[in-house]
Amino acid sequence: MRPLSAFEHFLERLFERPGARLFRAAVAPATLARRVERAIDEERRAGAAGTVAPTRFEVAVDARAAAELARLPDLERDLAAAALAHARRRGYLIPEPPSVKIVATAGLEPGVAVVRVAFAEGSTSFQESAPPIEPTRIHPSAAAAAPRARLRVVGPDGVERQLRVEGHPFAIGRGDDNDLVLLDPLVSRHHARLVPRNGRLVLTDLASRNGTRVNGRAVRDAVLGAGDRIEMGGTLVEVLPPEPSWTR
Repeated sequence: MRPLSAFEHFLERLFERPGARLFRAAVAPATLARRVERAIDEERRAGAAGTVAPTRFEVAVDARAAAELARLPDLERDLAAAALAHARRRGYLIPEPPSVKIVATAGLEPGVAVVRVAFAEGSTSFQESAPPIEPTRIHPSAAAAAPRARLRVVGPDGVERQLRVEGHPFAIGRGDDNDLVLLDPLVSRHHARLVPRNGRLVLTDLASRNGTRVNGRAVRDAVLGAGDRIEMGGTLVEVLPPEPSWTR
C-alpha cells in the first residue's frame, strides 16, 4: 500500500473530529489545503542552497465562509501541517514552521479563496522530527525576468506550427480575440491562459468545457517548463525552450 500523501493525512485528521462529517462550508477545508499546496509550488523561489518554500500563508475568504470555518478551531494548524508535509515531499527548504491565517475579506464572492504568501526572514531552518534540512540564508533577489518560450502547436488535422511567448499574458482558445486561436471544436472560446509569474510560465484553465491536461494529467493551474505537453481538445501544445538568439 502506498504511503498517504500530506493531503490525505490532512483529510484524515479533519474527518476524525466529532461532527466533522456534518460540517458544510461555503469553501471546503479540502479546497483550502489544495490552494495552499498550489501556492507553495507556484510561489517557491531559488535560494542560496536550493528552492525555498513560502512559510506564511493568508487565506482570504468571504465573511460567511470565515465564520463557518472558525467552527473548526484546529483548521489553521492542520493546514500549516499539510503545507509543511507538502514542502518536505517536494524537497523545498523550509526556513521556519509554516503558519496559516484565515481572514474574512470584503468583496470576495462566496466560494472563492485567495492565498497570499510571504517568505521567512532570517537564516534558521526549521526541523521537527524530520530528516535534517540545511540551514538557508534567504538573500534579497532581483526581480525575475519575464519567461520566454516557444510553443509547438499540432491541431486535430495534424497541421503543425510554432510561435513565441514573450513574457506577457497569452490567451488560448477558439475565439478570434485569443493570442493563440485554435480551430478545434472541442476547445472553448476562451480555454486557457499563460501568465508570467515570478520568472515562470503558469498555465490556467479558464473553466473550459472539456478541460486541460498537462503531461496527461488534468489541471486547473500548472507551472510549465520546456518539454511539457499540453492537451486541449484534439490539440497538442508542446513547450519548447526559447531560442538562444533571443535578446531582452
